[in-house]
Amino acid sequence: MGQPIKTAARAAESKFRKKPQEQKIETAGMMRWLLTYADMITLMLALFIILFSMSTISRVKVQQFAKLVSAGFDNVWSVNQPPNGGANGTQSFNASASIPAIARKLQQYVEKNNLQNAVQIHMDHRGLVVTLLSDKSYYNSGSAELRPETKKVLDEVAIFLRKNDNLIRVEGNTDNVPIHTFRYPSNWELSTQRAVNVVKYLVEHDHIAPVRLSAAGYGEYHPRASNATPQGRQENRRVDIVILNATLKSAPPGY
Repeated sequence: MGQPIKTAARAAESKFRKKPQEQKIETAGMMRWLLTYADMITLMLALFIILFSMSTISRVKVQQFAKLVSAGFDNVWSVNQPPNGGANGTQSFNASASIPAIARKLQQYVEKNNLQNAVQIHMDHRGLVVTLLSDKSYYNSGSAELRPETKKVLDEVAIFLRKNDNLIRVEGNTDNVPIHTFRYPSNWELSTQRAVNVVKYLVEHDHIAPVRLSAAGYGEYHPRASNATPQGRQENRRVDIVILNATLKSAPPGY
């Protein structure tokens, strides 16, 4: 009797005994939650980097931003300037030689070399204006390429430009005769390219500080004389090298 009872008790006890759970092995597919977690950590790191960069004020970036904003308000920075504008990007308005003195010297040079029909010197509200009449004297018709005669005059003019630290604006102008070529669809492109080529030559060959120079193209819309006559159209086809007054930092009203 004793043995059957023990056997029955053991059987009953085995029914209530919990079977040990089988150990599950994690596979690569079950670790996908780590990808989401890693992406979240990366995004948070990027966010903190952006916040840190925004909290650090860069003087150079602030100045660049100020120039871009001021360009919309007819500031001198809105005029196109060549790249690499000087060693430190500063502009000096302290003239070492007065503009009237430079005008007298330039006029003497023009008269000495009999260039009265090709180079004109005069003063106006902008400052000292050195006019190169571009009609066949310094440019071929419909071209912006500098001729050897033009380069020679620019080399002489550059000597006087170095005696003054004022800003210099090179302005291209044409008559009202339309031009329509592949390279120059209108007088806007022709006048602007002539001014730009003068600026590049003064910088690259005569070593005028780039920060002082700017280029502007006015097409036929700033005539000096009437376009009704051949002589008037000849006077309007010109490039003006303007040594701006020390107090003039933007285009005067109405010009």
